[in-house]
Amino acid sequence: MNASVRLLEGTLPATVHVQATVAESHASASVLGTERAGSGAFIDSDGLIVTVNYVVLGGHEVRVTLFDGRELAGEVVAQDFFSGIALVQVGGDDFPALPVAVDDDAALAVGDEVFIVASVGDSGRRASSGGITSLDPFDANWEYTLERGIFASAMNPGLGGGPLIDRRGRVAGVVSLNLNEIGRFSLAIPIAHYRNHREELLRFGRRT
Repeated sequence: MNASVRLLEGTLPATVHVQATVAESHASASVLGTERAGSGAFIDSDGLIVTVNYVVLGGHEVRVTLFDGRELAGEVVAQDFFSGIALVQVGGDDFPALPVAVDDDAALAVGDEVFIVASVGDSGRRASSGGITSLDPFDANWEYTLERGIFASAMNPGLGGGPLIDRRGRVAGVVSLNLNEIGRFSLAIPIAHYRNHREELLRFGRRT
């Protein structure tokens, strides 16, 4: 129990609240709205944040609220339409970043303990714990498909885009959808989609 508390305490400062304003003329506005909010996490101390693409899709203004309450301007620097993740950059070089799991996805196993940290807006953050229940394909053909998604019994306690954390305190995935299926409450996009394509995403703004 004490180890879990320490893990959570170490994770919270690296989580953020993301707000995006989208023009009414953008194709996604009719479905997702023009004012969006989500969760995210620092994955680099120089201000790089990972979140889900649907939060910032078409966003011309992005604001990021840190765990300590500071609000910073953000810029969408990459969108991966293959996997559904996005990268947001804020200015600075001394942010508390979370380590990214370096193992292959095969290292994840059904039954592994995980937890989710998510923003709940002005109310701060909430966390939920559970286990991986399956690593099956997922087809969201309106946005992306995954050869391998991470399904967890942990319920997403807030807004989408927050980190799925493994028992070693590493980002294993990015929480995308609330499925509300028994034993499969949340879907996370494997962080391998960021890790394996980082240079390409940062260079071109997307996977080519």
